[in-house]
Amino acid sequence: TPPQSPERTAPQQAAPQQAVLGVTSGLVLVAGELHPALVVEPTGPIVRPGSSGPDDEFLTLLTEQGYVPMADLASVPPVLHGWSVLLAMGQLHAVLQPGTEGGRPAAWWQAHQPLQVTDGWRAAANKHQQVLMFAAPVGAIGRQPREDLLRNALDKAAAQGRLVAATLPLAGT
Repeated sequence: TPPQSPERTAPQQAAPQQAVLGVTSGLVLVAGELHPALVVEPTGPIVRPGSSGPDDEFLTLLTEQGYVPMADLASVPPVLHGWSVLLAMGQLHAVLQPGTEGGRPAAWWQAHQPLQVTDGWRAAANKHQQVLMFAAPVGAIGRQPREDLLRNALDKAAAQGRLVAATLPLAGT
């Protein structure tokens, strides 16, 4: 099954040359079992808010939020409590992060329009009630037309120390 086309979503506050997050959905084989996954890769370097430096801090920022570096894909990453994937009416709507000071969750990434996912992805998400989220810096994964190629790109990024991940509970229906 080919992975679903990346959904390119602009950040809510537009700024000059701001990177866009590409989100690809696909099934990833981990420890002999298929898991629904989202792969997030920006179109350009992500800098720390308030910084004007050229350094890409995408993985650092996610690690500070609880995502863990992945050296390989031999096991499922730990659950990141407070974060979730919003799936409603069989479509992907958003990745939610904890609200400030215990408030309501806020969208970390939100689709311009709900992203279609395959029946297999939806079935795996319903079975596990969670989604694996992998993130890599710009250029680490690229557009992959098939899930086996997506897995190869994830393995390569992990081996190069350019992949972080977390398991996010499913929100919605």
